[in-house]
Amino acid sequence: MGRKLKKLFGAAVGTAAAWALAVKPRTSGKPDMTEFQKYDFAHRGYCNIRKKIPENSLKAFEEAVNHGYGIEMDVRLTRDGVPVVIHDSRLLRLCGAEKCVEDSTPEELREYFLSKTEEKIPDLAEVLAFVDGQVPVLLDLKTEDENYGMLCSRVSRLLDGYDGVFAVQAADPMAVRWFRNHRPEYIRGQVMEYGERCGCGAACTLRNFIRHNLLTNFLTAPDFVTCNTEDRTNLSLRLCRFLYRVQTMEWGVHDMAGYELVKTDESLVIFEDMEP
Repeated sequence: MGRKLKKLFGAAVGTAAAWALAVKPRTSGKPDMTEFQKYDFAHRGYCNIRKKIPENSLKAFEEAVNHGYGIEMDVRLTRDGVPVVIHDSRLLRLCGAEKCVEDSTPEELREYFLSKTEEKIPDLAEVLAFVDGQVPVLLDLKTEDENYGMLCSRVSRLLDGYDGVFAVQAADPMAVRWFRNHRPEYIRGQVMEYGERCGCGAACTLRNFIRHNLLTNFLTAPDFVTCNTEDRTNLSLRLCRFLYRVQTMEWGVHDMAGYELVKTDESLVIFEDMEP
């Protein structure tokens, strides 16, 4: 083997080894996920806008509880530091208002109705009080302008006193790392997402690449990885599963064919617009 070929081979092996270490999840001291793994999860609650049950509403969470499904919900922080349950920062899609959650108080947010129904934007405290441990909850933390520290801290204050099965996840690795450092006993997940899908833009190409390929796992040490069904064949995810047997969750499940595919692959299901 020539010198150049040896160098190329060595570089390839070194890159592969570094990549394998970068995507490593938590492998020791993991919390028990057994109860969490028993459930299918309703995406933003068991919502159905045709029945006037909007996403991330108390009604959607009530329906999920009644049907025996786990609940996936989105959490943001208001201007005065109160965790509320809503996916979008801007209220335009759900409430028809040119206003942002992070610029509003809970009192201001309660002036708006979700998707032209009688449902309003709930705060996390009332959602947890309502669910009250009846089914597992998965909190997807939505950070904005690097507010991950306060968001994680305020959410943790509520979860520390919550007597039920729960897990936290985020697309922002800094949020997942916060839980690694400050609440290692929590079940935590890394959302495998990237800017083109989120509207981040071309300026974030490097960050998108790193996030989409789980290259911050060595910092965040997640217990599970959540991805869109479109990304289930991602090489980094497959490597993470093969080497470390990491638990995966998949959203974007809209029909029984997709449901069976995800279940056969031993992933946990986050479904919407269907009855599993």
